[in-house]
Amino acid sequence: MRFLRAIWPLLFLIPLTWWADRGCRYAGVDPIYHLTLWVHERLGWFVALLAAASVITVVVKIIVARRRFANLLHLADVAPTRVTGAFSAAAAELGVSVPKIAFLDVADRIATTVFGPVILLSRGFSDELDDSELLLVARHELVHASQRDATVGVLWHLTFAALLLPGFEPLERRLHALRERRANALAAAAREEAYLALIARIAGGAVLCAGAGLGLEAASRRASDRWLMWIAPALLIVLAVSLPLSHAEFLHDRTYLLAHHC
Repeated sequence: MRFLRAIWPLLFLIPLTWWADRGCRYAGVDPIYHLTLWVHERLGWFVALLAAASVITVVVKIIVARRRFANLLHLADVAPTRVTGAFSAAAAELGVSVPKIAFLDVADRIATTVFGPVILLSRGFSDELDDSELLLVARHELVHASQRDATVGVLWHLTFAALLLPGFEPLERRLHALRERRANALAAAAREEAYLALIARIAGGAVLCAGAGLGLEAASRRASDRWLMWIAPALLIVLAVSLPLSHAEFLHDRTYLLAHHC
């Protein structure tokens, strides 16, 4: 599906008037030429088919994600009093409400906010934090929950999945990094030194940054995303302009194109 999304514009951007009467001595050229003409004549149906396939892909992603999340929640335990106390205190400081907390009695280090919003926190993560550090983690996750960052992230992901071109991963990572940066800045307010000390200890060597508040850049962010994130949107704009022009040229030259080949 990804390969098809990557190559389909080429079928409609090839200058067919240049191709007419060329390459006839090579096997396979004529069938490919006439297949391209056939698809060009049915451009609307072809784009609709790709759009339907993209929608189906999105629906499947939603179904799979919901099933996996439901299975995960079945494993959740009641959060310990220490955890609920930290989140209640953090919520009072931030002036927000406490969403559902799914406490996972596993050794893996898990602390994240997912669609719902639901905060996932594991014993393996909370047990290595003292009370002040747990409060900072609670502030971070509550900022994500109050800003509906998980919902926004899911909507962006589904939007990019539904588009007829691949390559939006750098932009998606960049948007995620901006949400993470904002959450860090708000969570660290008036506690910057303690927050940075906590991040430096638990981040596993991740790069710290400053500016618009101190915090940790999202782990998924890459330096190359600064320019890579513009490629797919630029190609989408180019395609939106060039595809109608290419198809209009095809319709204008259709009689000539059908008559001048092998």
